[in-house]
Amino acid sequence: MNKNDKSKDKDSTADPEVNSDPLFERLEQLISIAEQADLATARVRDGEIEIEISRTTTVQQLTTTPALTGTPAQTLVTESESGDDIIRSPMPARFYRSPAPDEPPFIEVGDSVAAGVSIATLEVMKTYNDVEAPFDCEILEIFIEDGEAVEYNQPLFRVRQN
Repeated sequence: MNKNDKSKDKDSTADPEVNSDPLFERLEQLISIAEQADLATARVRDGEIEIEISRTTTVQQLTTTPALTGTPAQTLVTESESGDDIIRSPMPARFYRSPAPDEPPFIEVGDSVAAGVSIATLEVMKTYNDVEAPFDCEILEIFIEDGEAVEYNQPLFRVRQN
């Protein structure tokens, strides 16, 4: 091996074996989702491997830490024709009304919640992001059934500010 060979950086994107690796494919999916949802950072965990990405660094850490739950998601809110507010999905994900399958839903229609209270969870690639009430409000309508897939900007809740 000559001097130039030792000094070359190994670029994983040029290696066909790395590109076909399922972990690399999941990383590319995570980056794509983060870009589409305009997230500053995103994390995913698969078994004992956890990957966190950010806009400034492609792979920030690779560790063995506990499962990620309860990470707040940026909430999108628009006003409806009736004057009520619509809380929308900030990312394509799977919608869950409760923190775990064996637990009761975060909220029900008619509930009043304070700003910052979790009202749903969105799951993307085994990463769970809480949807928090952006302000004190009453839940008027829940548009999505538990376990359904949602798209970016899809209406989740109709609420009235308190």
